[in-house]
Amino acid sequence: RLTTDNITDGMEVCTSQGTDITFTVDTNGTVFVNNDSEITTPDIDIRNGVVHSINNVLLPPSALTTTWEYLDQSASHTTFFELLENANFTFLDTDGPFTMFAPTNDAFDRSTIDFNALTVNQTKDLLNYHIISGNHLSYELFKARQKETLLEGMSLKFYARYYKLYIKYGPYQSRVKSKNILTSTGVIHVVDTVLRIPGLPSM
Repeated sequence: RLTTDNITDGMEVCTSQGTDITFTVDTNGTVFVNNDSEITTPDIDIRNGVVHSINNVLLPPSALTTTWEYLDQSASHTTFFELLENANFTFLDTDGPFTMFAPTNDAFDRSTIDFNALTVNQTKDLLNYHIISGNHLSYELFKARQKETLLEGMSLKFYARYYKLYIKYGPYQSRVKSKNILTSTGVIHVVDTVLRIPGLPSM
């Protein structure tokens, strides 16, 4: 619970998404968020906290990058981005919107897929299985229960358990570790497994 009485000039606060916002307070006591969003109606008490009305939409830093740029800059997705780069999936830098399920490096380390043995077409099919057309936030995926991927004829199913979103694909499941990362070309959900499709070589 953060009221304006507790906000000081230059104060930084971490949001639930994991990014910081910065407060500035001018000489009149007016509070701004990230320099350009003014708190116009402060300290609205609600049952489970406090609300501050502001005059601008706050965008996370990721919204200023494309999906391609975000994954290129992410230290947790170097293996996944290398696959995207080798498969020439540069449309993620210009087209969209697309919803991407991005496996971490740890997910690749745990996978039993023999990535070195994949053909070009198998690599493209695998990557397309991680992409859905359109912007889809986590609650929309949960409500939809199932969505078609860019891999023709293949879909992903979604369910929630203990407030976490899960993906069911064939006999496997994957947990969404970080959800609703907004980019200028779509949405990224970080997942803890590589979403496997049938017919891939195993190690």
